[in-house]
Amino acid sequence: MEPHVIQVRVTGLATDPSTNNPVVLLEALERKGVLPIWIGHPEAQAIAFQLAGQSFERPLTHDLLRIVIDGLDAKVTKIVVTELRGNTFFAKIYLARGDEVLAIDARPSDSIALALRAQAPIFVTTELFESNSQEMAVRDEPEGLEDDDDEDDEEPTEDRPF
Repeated sequence: MEPHVIQVRVTGLATDPSTNNPVVLLEALERKGVLPIWIGHPEAQAIAFQLAGQSFERPLTHDLLRIVIDGLDAKVTKIVVTELRGNTFFAKIYLARGDEVLAIDARPSDSIALALRAQAPIFVTTELFESNSQEMAVRDEPEGLEDDDDEDDEEPTEDRPF
């Protein structure tokens, strides 16, 4: 029996100031809370490229994986962040091919990077989310793009370069 899950979305990446390690932020769609998952720098870069809509002439690793899955007439149907053991999160990538469904053990960072490329939904088990999520202010707009009427519209100067 599959555990109960909560759908989430990637709201961005942050850096843990104490370790300088990247953190991917997963926000629940239908409840409050954000699940932070510490990830490696290469995976953070792969997620950041996809969030920014960057593409490259040659496929990167997660792009190649998506191309191989497509070439096998399979589809990434979802990914689920399943558990936390010690300080390590675990996830599963669900692939469908015809009537067959495969659940493949994977790191959450790779799973998320693939889900973004395959436009597959991302889920977290309810128990994991409830015990590890935090309430955070998550912005819908990237910082610095909001319109703030309290700010004056001065031209940049040496004291105020931007």
